[in-house]
Amino acid sequence: MSDWRDFKSLSINGTKRSLQGWRAYAQQQLQEGYRIGNLEEILEFVVDWSNRKEWVEARTSGSTGRPKNIKIKKEQILASAERTLSSLNLKPGNSALLCLPNRFIGGKMMIARTIIGDLDLYITDNTAKPELPSGVNMTFAAVVPYQMSSISKDDEATARWQKVEKIIIGGGHVDNTLEAKLRVWPNEIYESFGMTETISHVALRRISGTKEREPFKILETINIELDDRGCLVIHSEALPTNPTITNDIVTMVDDRSFHWMGRADNLINSGGMKIIPEVLEKIIKPLFNTRFFIAGLKDEDLGERVILVLESQPLSEVDEAEIMNDMRTDLSKYEAPKEVCYVDEFMETENGKIHRKKTVKLIVQNA
Repeated sequence: MSDWRDFKSLSINGTKRSLQGWRAYAQQQLQEGYRIGNLEEILEFVVDWSNRKEWVEARTSGSTGRPKNIKIKKEQILASAERTLSSLNLKPGNSALLCLPNRFIGGKMMIARTIIGDLDLYITDNTAKPELPSGVNMTFAAVVPYQMSSISKDDEATARWQKVEKIIIGGGHVDNTLEAKLRVWPNEIYESFGMTETISHVALRRISGTKEREPFKILETINIELDDRGCLVIHSEALPTNPTITNDIVTMVDDRSFHWMGRADNLINSGGMKIIPEVLEKIIKPLFNTRFFIAGLKDEDLGERVILVLESQPLSEVDEAEIMNDMRTDLSKYEAPKEVCYVDEFMETENGKIHRKKTVKLIVQNA
């Protein structure tokens, strides 16, 4: 059985050193007045992994509650990395790209997989369209949906990224428009399901090479069930909290796979009808070229009324009426928003996701 203490080296840009060696190298470069650039991104994790402590601290995004710092045992990080390496068939010497911030679990786990899988790590800036290193056949990269969407809208970036053998998309959900583009890509592309509390992803679903939306399939050592809310409960001895109770509403396909539907904390109860905003958002997304979401506002008659929230200046009466009519065409009378609310700029979580509750609170305050 593997032990996290056995993994003591890291390869960056084809240069392999011990973790202590990378620390010494960085310190020497700084003392001599050189900048160490992107190496700073990984140095914090290298220090954390190579010290005597049996845990690493990570910041949650708030998927199962309020954002907070949690301590994750290194043996649990090891188990998570080995699940990914095995499920994607990554081998020693394969190349991996770090284009995510190290503050959150996605960036930390890319470095951990590199150390544990003996991969060769390449580091690039966390931008909308991350640059790929020239002259390198990139095996593996992890991105967020915004990055993948930006790449897919740029022909040159698309051509480069289609040469990356395996890509996982995490940190948010892949919408139908992006999925339709990625289905014809020649490489292996997966959407991942997970959170800091599960030490990155516990399930993957294939996007490229499919004809319809595939379910998430859970990885080895993971088991799942539904609670009485219809939310996913994750079981594994390798997780910090066992079981991990999520707020994710899912439809089970079988005991090893599921379709993600939405978040219980976003659920709208309008006139006794339970409405999942994320389901409606997928349907009406083609109508908009700006950020939006569906939410519920307190209503004397309905309990909650469905509203559309646009990150935009108010539309003209004619344009708003047209949008409302289009939505009524695509949605049932219970689902269609009753009004449009406008916000100059959405409130966001620490890792850049739309903070729905705070944004709706802003609307109520300004009403």
